Amino acid sequence: MLQSGPDPYVQFLENWIPGIGECTELHDKLHDHFGLDFSVNSEARLLGFQLGHHPAGNFLHVIIFAVISTVMYPSHYRNGWSDLSDFFRSYVLGKNFQLTSYWFVPRGILAWQCA
Repeated sequence: MLQSGPDPYVQFLENWIPGIGECTELHDKLHDHFGLDFSVNSEARLLGFQLGHHPAGNFLHVIIFAVISTVMYPSHYRNGWSDLSDFFRSYVLGKNFQLTSYWFVPRGILAWQCA
């Protein structure tokens, strides 16, 4: 069942990188902008894109996120392999759009279909 909003514990875990975390309000607006719900996979996609988009984000942060999101997240929020794959794909897209404001990034860019 899909949630109507993010879990507070997961909100805390979303902002685990000092200096890189962006405000929750922006994150929630980006869910709407990119047409994403609050499922585990949508969170992985959006967090990956935000990390890649941020100038201070790097591959070490990707590894840290992979460990944290598969071990420390509550069991029903943990990422699986497909979520981590989508997270990394979104991270790379974020790197490609790093010089573009979020609001000028194509809306459907994170809405690819899983095979």
